[in-house]
Amino acid sequence: MSAEPLPTPSSGEPDWTDQVTDLIVDVVDRVHDRTTGPLLQASWWLVFGAVALLVIPVLLIIGTILIGRLLGRLPFDIWIAYTAIGALFVIGGLWLWGRREERAA
Repeated sequence: MSAEPLPTPSSGEPDWTDQVTDLIVDVVDRVHDRTTGPLLQASWWLVFGAVALLVIPVLLIIGTILIGRLLGRLPFDIWIAYTAIGALFVIGGLWLWGRREERAA
């Protein structure tokens, strides 16, 4: 018993299995690009936003303490250091207040 070779398409007609496979691969690639890309970007923003929400307040608190300690080492009363830190917060608050958006009533 000899195995007969599988028939091959002639060079003039395209192989329909290759066409169907290419169509399926193209559809899967399009679905992948439209779903995975935005999901990856959203997860990237979510992770970095969460890290920023955790790290920025800690850095602000540590920075405020550091400024207070450094100003406390200068040769004047501590209330002057506290006034300087308070002035920085007031200036920052006024700057943020000026940048706020008006809301319609």
